[in-house]
Amino acid sequence: MTERTKTGKTVVDCLECGDRITVTGQVKMGQVVTCPECGTKMEVVDLDPFEIDWAYDEPEYKEQPEDW
Repeated sequence: MTERTKTGKTVVDCLECGDRITVTGQVKMGQVVTCPECGTKMEVVDLDPFEIDWAYDEPEYKEQPEDW
């Protein structure tokens, strides 16, 4: 559930633990929000209506030497 407060803050529920997270300031697409309770990282995927989804880290691939 997402709600906007009268002071302009955005409040969302953590996708993992359900804790209420208050996002202050101007929210931007792609912004990562971290739940202070469980540490889950979520990404802002839409602004109107406001929506978050799991934040996915790009896997880091180490290049293999050509003669491996």
